[in-house]
Amino acid sequence: MLRVVITGYSLFTAFGFGREVAAEHLFGGTHGFKPIERFDPAPFRCSFGAEADFSGSLLELGMICAKEALSHASLSLPADAGIVIGCAGDFEVVHRFWSGVQRLDPSGAHLETARLSESLPGYHTRAIADMCGIPGTRTLTFNNACISSSNAIGHAYDLIQSGREHSVLCGGYSLINKELFAKFDAGMAFSRDGVIRPFSLNRSGLLLGDGGCMMVLEELGHALHRKATILAELTGWGLSSDAYHVSKPHPEGNGIAAAVTTALKRSEISPQQISYINAHATGSKFTDCAETNGIKQVFGDKAYDIPISSTKSMTGHLLQATGAVETAICLMALQEDLVPPTIGHEAFDPECDLDYVLHETRTKKLEYVLNVNSSFGGNNTALILRKWR
Repeated sequence: MLRVVITGYSLFTAFGFGREVAAEHLFGGTHGFKPIERFDPAPFRCSFGAEADFSGSLLELGMICAKEALSHASLSLPADAGIVIGCAGDFEVVHRFWSGVQRLDPSGAHLETARLSESLPGYHTRAIADMCGIPGTRTLTFNNACISSSNAIGHAYDLIQSGREHSVLCGGYSLINKELFAKFDAGMAFSRDGVIRPFSLNRSGLLLGDGGCMMVLEELGHALHRKATILAELTGWGLSSDAYHVSKPHPEGNGIAAAVTTALKRSEISPQQISYINAHATGSKFTDCAETNGIKQVFGDKAYDIPISSTKSMTGHLLQATGAVETAICLMALQEDLVPPTIGHEAFDPECDLDYVLHETRTKKLEYVLNVNSSFGGNNTALILRKWR
């Protein structure tokens, strides 16, 4: 089977653009939560989010992330490369359009129609493909909530491992917007005091964050031929569905366990070889327990020996960007032999009794790391990265 490596990536979080600034905050154990400024949060129960200092559009963010990933990989995508992106489209352009409609200006002067296509997820992928000179027929878009970008990375892996592509630009991006904020607020999903407490007995919900990450995946021979700097190997991935509930995960974590088991099998490694897990853990009542149970299903007693962290405690929940950003965090952890902490934890929960690397970064020799993501509807992904030597 063909091997798949990562040769470049971009990273955008509440801390700004760049890998270095993200590493400084994530391994320093600081969070990006503050009062929302992008819109007036007064109508909502929650007013906090991990909002970046960024005033551009969602598509502009995607293009910036794509350019930086290609630059980091020292690669100009050839016309026979692929592009796979996880994105929900830009709700803001729709909001502005309907705001114009509500003003009932018969001339249509207030209607912003030129950018309405940016509300369509597939338009983003096509626009980035046009920027890179890639035909639209070589692109694919995923919009399956919080696993969108990890699904995109996994599909890119499949394209390369099967020999259908030699290089793929993949990932995803998301910005906090009023419509999504309102939906999560109405669903009582938020922690109202501006703190996420993953795995803590008193956890009370999630907070949203801005995020983006694009990665360049290449077939190993292709990367070696062009003398690319190889950052890590993507050894395997898994995808599953709980088929249990529209918003709650299966309490025993069956879907998570299935995705992780598939990723281990495709990586041809045993559970004992995993040295770190970046958990999806949102700080919500049911999800953290379910994920803990899913990890125990796969790893048995070994689960108690593996450091596990929730970096959402610092970045917030990045929705469609979550999987890609957290894969990048796993990559940084591999390169530095550092395990980022889970911050915000306050009280022991007997149902969440694993090693969650509380409060402080830990030094540890890492070889294989696992990134787990889940989404509403019971979708789950697991990606495994190996240190490149």
